[in-house]
Amino acid sequence: MKKIKFVLSFAFIFLAVIAIVGCSNSVSANDTYVTLDINPSVELIVTPKERVVYANPLNADGEILLAELDLVGMKLEVAIALIIETAVELGYIDLEAEETIVSVTAISKDAAIGEKIRNQVKEHINKEFKDRALMGRAEDKGFIPEFVAEAQGYGVTPGFLRMAQSVVAANDEILLEDALQMTVEELQEVLRDAKDAKKEVVFALRAEFFEARQLIFDEYLPQIQALEASIEAQNEAIAQLEVDLAEAVEADKPAIQTELDLALENLLTLEADLEAVKTLFHNELAALRAEFHLQSEVLRAQIREMNQHRKEVNQAKVQEFMNQMQERKEQMKEAIENFQNRRP
Repeated sequence: MKKIKFVLSFAFIFLAVIAIVGCSNSVSANDTYVTLDINPSVELIVTPKERVVYANPLNADGEILLAELDLVGMKLEVAIALIIETAVELGYIDLEAEETIVSVTAISKDAAIGEKIRNQVKEHINKEFKDRALMGRAEDKGFIPEFVAEAQGYGVTPGFLRMAQSVVAANDEILLEDALQMTVEELQEVLRDAKDAKKEVVFALRAEFFEARQLIFDEYLPQIQALEASIEAQNEAIAQLEVDLAEAVEADKPAIQTELDLALENLLTLEADLEAVKTLFHNELAALRAEFHLQSEVLRAQIREMNQHRKEVNQAKVQEFMNQMQERKEQMKEAIENFQNRRP
């Protein structure tokens, strides 16, 4: 996969870095990438001043949860309150459950800031459970052993791998190898750009989309690799001919020059062929995502309807619970505090 990496990363990561430097609305190097798993699962990007600058679902239930929420621009505390409130309204948090756990991850270039935001997220979540007299708490997310082993194989943390996977899902021009070489702020910027450009494919279509995208990769990447290998070999041949020309006696120079001119001409042809194949490759990727984006818009309308339906189904139960909440808070305050202070 080394060759594939160079196909995409040199051009597009360079452009991404330029965009990060030049864009006045770009994320800060010290912003924190946060994930919350209830289930639903969502991802946020949060500034050091605890302002949400990005919010996105990580699964189908996350899409339903965020269907009517616009968290961007909100203070973290307010955004967390809305997430928990909406999860209750939609029935994702069972009011009768003996306990509810919200798993949290946070990653930032600045480890201290990332840790601060992680603790703040957990504190806000715990407060929401207390205020609603619900036996729930926030915990640091534990990943399954297979995912941990995969992250260790790449030399990154599980949280960073999850973030990189979100980038690959959002941007067709970045492979996982590329994403794993990027910085936290570069990954965050890619996610922001994809969200702003509305490039996301809804989760119900993602398996089909990834399969179709892989077919395009399988068709074009071998051609690109072969052309790059030919260009590399041609450059080496040209370099040797230039050495031969410089060292040759006068009588041999015309023949060597002719061979060098032909090699240079072949190089231009190969480079043009490579550019043409890359253009076809990226045009097909763009067309595919545009097609799935249109389908996604139709499904998003259905997701909003599902959101409303779930709220209506749970409305009476939630209202009854809210009517008894003050009494429950007084009865359960100590038990909830003990549960939240208990080590997982």
